Amino acid sequence: MAQNTIELKLSEEETFEIRDRFINFYKSLETIQDYFLERKKEKITNIDQDKYTELMFNDVDMEPKDMDIELEVIEGKLFNPATQIVTSLPLESQIGRQIMYGIKEKNSGKYLGFLRMASPVLTIKPRNEFFGETLQATSVNRHMINGAIIVPVQPFGYNCLGGKLLSLIACSHQVRNDLKEKYGEKIETCFFETTSLYGDIKGVSQYDGLKPFIRYQAMTESDLFLFPTEEIYNPIRRKMRELYGKEEWNGNTVDPKPSGPKMREFNKAISILKNHLKHYDEEAYKEFNTFTKTSMKAKTKKRYYYSDFGFGNVKEHINSGGEIPLAEGQNFHKHDLSYMIEWWKNKAQKRYLKLKEEGRLRTKLEVYTEETINNKEIDMVR
Repeated sequence: MAQNTIELKLSEEETFEIRDRFINFYKSLETIQDYFLERKKEKITNIDQDKYTELMFNDVDMEPKDMDIELEVIEGKLFNPATQIVTSLPLESQIGRQIMYGIKEKNSGKYLGFLRMASPVLTIKPRNEFFGETLQATSVNRHMINGAIIVPVQPFGYNCLGGKLLSLIACSHQVRNDLKEKYGEKIETCFFETTSLYGDIKGVSQYDGLKPFIRYQAMTESDLFLFPTEEIYNPIRRKMRELYGKEEWNGNTVDPKPSGPKMREFNKAISILKNHLKHYDEEAYKEFNTFTKTSMKAKTKKRYYYSDFGFGNVKEHINSGGEIPLAEGQNFHKHDLSYMIEWWKNKAQKRYLKLKEEGRLRTKLEVYTEETINNKEIDMVR
């Protein structure tokens, strides 16, 4: 959160009022669980719960072997609210290349889960280690896709290894082909990557046990930024835009075109606030500067997973800038959607029958509503 020299437009009273809003919000969060609860409440407030709950699969008597799986490309107006009520993380908007799926069970016509495949970050340590170098942005954008959202409906996920089904679909040739069809010849997807949702907050991941389709590479340590709720941040953002927004950016304080505009605008607001604090009260500035580094984020380690879609020489192909042609490896055929579904069915059927025999099948559809969140009926960090 670097500081810049700016014209001071906030009064001393306004400066300290904004500072206190930030500090009071973050101090109210005793645990990361509290943070997710607050953000989740905000995200589901205006969703028609009955409308989207009706779309979710919950036939606990249907065995995995009898399920007929299909992929349906869907738009954000369905994906966002439907996914919001079944994913534990507050769903955020995303810019860049992306394709969204609803994974359906055809017999019932209900959704088993949701996928959002999106542009990956331009650099991440485990990927750099895998390729032996930091790749150019052109290579990342041309060859790579990120499993940004891979979330099954519950209890399908628990009863039938639903998270593993969706993970397999995410690195199938079907997804590669859909990306090519949507974005044309400039896209040659041959590398999939994702990270575990909560890292070391939870000790297991739905991506474990999926070799040879998906492999674990390493742990990546990162800061999980705890973004304030809209109730807290909106008045601050409006004030900053009123004073520092630019006409060429449609009133925003940062150019909205590059990636990460929400985070960049937040950082801009913090930078402006720090400049004012430094002017009005040097000690208050130092205290707030320390606070932003220690209380607005949580350190977490996440497992990094990748897939080469069964190609035998992805590393060589990408490192050569495409001069070495892609070659199919011995596992290439295993990334056909039909093969993956059958592989999953065998595993899921055993899981389902074991839970049924032990009386441990879960039968209640789990969706996030204000009631379930307030009563903490659903484990937010799973």
